[in-house]
Amino acid sequence: MFRTIILVSCEAFIGLGICAGQAPAQSSPATQPTITVNASVKHQTILGWGGTAGGGRNFPEFIRKQLIEALVDDIGLNRLRWEPPAHVWEYPFNDNNDPTVINWNAFKTEETDLSAREWILPFKQQVEARGESFNVYISPSFYIGGSTGAAPDWMMEKPQEYAEWAMAFLTYIKKTYQIEADYYCICNEAGNHNAFSPKVVSAMIKALGPRLKAEGLKTKIEFPECVNADKSWDYITQTKDDSEMWQYVGAVTYHLYGSLKKRPDIRDFAFAKGLPTGQTEFMGTKIHHLFDDLTEGGVSFWEHYVLAGPWGGGGTYITTYPSNGTFTLYPESWNFRQVMRYVRPGAVRVDAIGDNPSVRAVAFVKDGRTTVVLLSAKNHLPGPVTVKGLTAGSYGTCSASGKPYRELGIRQVGPDGTLQVNLDKNSTLTIYPYAGTNLPPAVTQRQADPVFLTLPAFGTTLSATATDPEGDSLSYTWEIRRQPAGAKAALATQIAASTKVSEMTTPGEYVFAVTVGDGKNKTVRELMVPVFEKNQPPQIVGIHNRKPVLIILPCAETELRGATLDLEKDEVALKWSVVKQPEGAQVKLETPDASPCKVTGLSVAGDYVFRLQADDGHNTVSKDLTVIVYPKDCFKWPGIRNP
Repeated sequence: MFRTIILVSCEAFIGLGICAGQAPAQSSPATQPTITVNASVKHQTILGWGGTAGGGRNFPEFIRKQLIEALVDDIGLNRLRWEPPAHVWEYPFNDNNDPTVINWNAFKTEETDLSAREWILPFKQQVEARGESFNVYISPSFYIGGSTGAAPDWMMEKPQEYAEWAMAFLTYIKKTYQIEADYYCICNEAGNHNAFSPKVVSAMIKALGPRLKAEGLKTKIEFPECVNADKSWDYITQTKDDSEMWQYVGAVTYHLYGSLKKRPDIRDFAFAKGLPTGQTEFMGTKIHHLFDDLTEGGVSFWEHYVLAGPWGGGGTYITTYPSNGTFTLYPESWNFRQVMRYVRPGAVRVDAIGDNPSVRAVAFVKDGRTTVVLLSAKNHLPGPVTVKGLTAGSYGTCSASGKPYRELGIRQVGPDGTLQVNLDKNSTLTIYPYAGTNLPPAVTQRQADPVFLTLPAFGTTLSATATDPEGDSLSYTWEIRRQPAGAKAALATQIAASTKVSEMTTPGEYVFAVTVGDGKNKTVRELMVPVFEKNQPPQIVGIHNRKPVLIILPCAETELRGATLDLEKDEVALKWSVVKQPEGAQVKLETPDASPCKVTGLSVAGDYVFRLQADDGHNTVSKDLTVIVYPKDCFKWPGIRNP
């Protein structure tokens, strides 16, 4: 048997007397911390580390492939949340008046197909290439305000119609892409700006559950997935005696936006029913959130948020550049990786008790190998930490602190099961079972500076960092793998961790590769640097996100929204205009030069076309948005919905 230890520093413990899920301190903070692993006391089984699929569209296949490799192989994700495009799938009109018969002509599959091709299938293939099982759950949103729009009356008033809506999506992805969802959530953040009360959700589960079973799907319900733990607990307590509903529930989940006092109650309730728990969304999660959820929430599933996108901050695991050439990790993703990369699905959390409040611990066992994760407070004094309860053998050691990790070499644990490691504050240190054979080096970062060129600029600097589990000396070799026809780019040197590139004088994509060797193994990674002939136009994004999305008379106004991404970070001027409106309507744009822009005068049912123009001082682009205004009562049951 082997045991893996992860030591994590964190700023989360300021003012905490003891850490959640850990025994009270037995010594002063100045005492050298000791962690004792007790594998005989078992808690939850880890089932998946995940995120929301996509987050960025129209990535070139080159960069999308690199993103998925980083997410799966480097960070360690194996689970996806897939959001059906509620605002276009079967919306707002019903397919027909019979919830047992699906009229496929009423369903719009384009966005689903795009998500499946670009993210879901490649991600699934990457996970399975590791020899692991891919986990996916479906979680639609129905916000009354912006984003998706509210659920239509025909869906809310007839649970069987909702069940048909869900079954259409589930059966479509299975038949078209051979993807069978593990879980289905009735409504993402039920009760948060939507009408999905506990009673409504329960009725929908009881309508959908039998159909899942009849169709032979393995899909179970993920419930209630409310905005925070306390809201989820409210939904649980209001349905706890509904045995008919609970027979279809397969996981109990919550988000982190707000009060979390009831997190342990959710854990204990779910465990009593033999169900796993999960934390499935929070923008800005940090390593201490993961620890709290593992201990107080007993989670088997845990997620940050969107996989990748150009926004940065805490919303994505990976931040991409508008040039689509390269990317960087959200700083906390390096810390998440220290847990996710080594604690794989099937691992069981076991006791790990600390004697010092400056370091907390969680531990996991899988196949006789134990992974222990230690989290230190900001006041932790850099220095030795002793870990007890390990099995004799060889261990690798690895450290991260919100930036690329460093392998620290191979260590030996003797018969006493004790290992001492040096733990810096605000860092994550992982002790993991060493396979006994030389492992390849890991390229932790490759980048170009600048990340793109606009002529007449013609050069950039490539650099890479790498680390080796055994601490072997590393060699770096660069090559040009692809460049535009007629281009004659040149490397200043090939054998170096960093090299300059010149003569990139032809517009197009330049692809470079770095090979890192440790004398026994080699690792190759690519990056792309685009060269543009002139300043690039801004990209218009998020234009569909008006508020409200669904406009039904007598409502006669909405709020148009749109945003831009500009590669050169130029200041972008926005301007809304009316392209088309029904006869008799008198549309007024209250703030045509801003986003959001309030629109009034949508007093006649029909199609309204608005145009958002973006000007960065060099280029002017525009995108049109069609807004449909529906007549009063057009969605009331039982009328035929498909026009």
